Amino acid sequence: MMQRFTMSQRLTLSITLLVICIVPAAGDQTEQDNLRFAFVTHGGPGNPFWNVVIQGMDDAAQRYDVEAQWLSNPTFSIEDMADFLDDAIAARIDGLAITCPDPDAIRENVERARQAGIPVIVLNTADPHAGSDHALPTLFYIGASEYLSGQANGRAILEAAAQRGIDLQRALCPIQEIGHSGLEARFAGFQSVLAEAGVQVDGLTISNNVEASSGLLADYFLAHPDCRAIATLGPLPADALYLYMEDEALAVGDLLHVTHDTSGAIFDRIRTGYTLQAIDQQPYLQGYLSVMFLYLHKRFGLSLASDALTGPFVIDATNVDTIADLVAQGFR
Repeated sequence: MMQRFTMSQRLTLSITLLVICIVPAAGDQTEQDNLRFAFVTHGGPGNPFWNVVIQGMDDAAQRYDVEAQWLSNPTFSIEDMADFLDDAIAARIDGLAITCPDPDAIRENVERARQAGIPVIVLNTADPHAGSDHALPTLFYIGASEYLSGQANGRAILEAAAQRGIDLQRALCPIQEIGHSGLEARFAGFQSVLAEAGVQVDGLTISNNVEASSGLLADYFLAHPDCRAIATLGPLPADALYLYMEDEALAVGDLLHVTHDTSGAIFDRIRTGYTLQAIDQQPYLQGYLSVMFLYLHKRFGLSLASDALTGPFVIDATNVDTIADLVAQGFR
């Protein structure tokens, strides 16, 4: 099994869990701690993935006796983020947690937050300019390395092809949200591994509409019968692929499939062998840790010296039942 965290990353998460244990209970805090935080993201509860992040946010808000509000389009919108950020700044909230699929779309708003003295943590989707002169003025990032996640899926495809004697020449990696830097990083990581093995990776623009995307996949595979592998970048694109596979009555092994994030359908296909693995980014941690670190920063001036990686974490046939149980409880 792949090495998922470096020693420093494991240490960071260990310290995080220790802090959770030692912070005083809400009843021991003073009334001046009435902190209000806002999450401004590109996705919302219309996409099942985000409900797990929201659950983590809510649980941490209760644990640390703070208010936490989720501000987003119900499904997906980068453009709406700027207005939501302005609303949060105008409300004089005490801390922000944001996603960063397109830093230029929110650069002016994040700068206004900095000028207002509002600390900002990035979660889920990292600033692609982090560490450079073009980085947004934020504290740090909580989430997965999307590039490493894509690479993990690329390696799984190559290993499966070798084990099954498949001469892999072409693979597909469709993108459902154009302009989303995190999805582009997943694509780039996947492509980097397969390109080294001489495998061509095609891109395809789809959407989060399952039926429409299934039709686009059908058109692609009809035009490219030599494509034997596909990496989907989220649960809804995976659903589109499953619909296509059912319509075409494909058998296990006809098409090598890997994906990102979790859903009941993905777990079922891992169990039956249609999906090799899914890369999990532990979204519950992203919501929980964002609230926790905003609280620690405001109350004690504490921060991290580097990002806190919550993935990649591989879900396959060896652990899918355990993870599915945690998902049912709202923790994965």
